[in-house]
Amino acid sequence: MINQWDEHGAKKVVLQGVNTDQLLELHALALSLELPTYLVQDAGRTQVPAGSQTVLAIIGEEELVNQVTGQLKLLN
Repeated sequence: MINQWDEHGAKKVVLQGVNTDQLLELHALALSLELPTYLVQDAGRTQVPAGSQTVLAIIGEEELVNQVTGQLKLLN
C-alpha cells in the first residue's frame, strides 16, 4: 500500500477535527474498514500534554478514506 501511495504522488490532505473523542471514533471507523492507520501520541515537548492523541494518519483508496473523513474540513 505504501509503495502504491508513493508511486501515485503520495497525496496528503490535512483535515481538522474537533477533539480526542472524535479522533478515536474516526480511528475505530478506519480500522473497521481495514484501512491502515497510525495514531500519534504527542511527546509532550510543547504545550500539549505527553501522551495526548493529536494526529491520525489514514492510508487507502480515496473513496474508502473519504468514508471516514468526508465530514471534516481542511485545516486552516
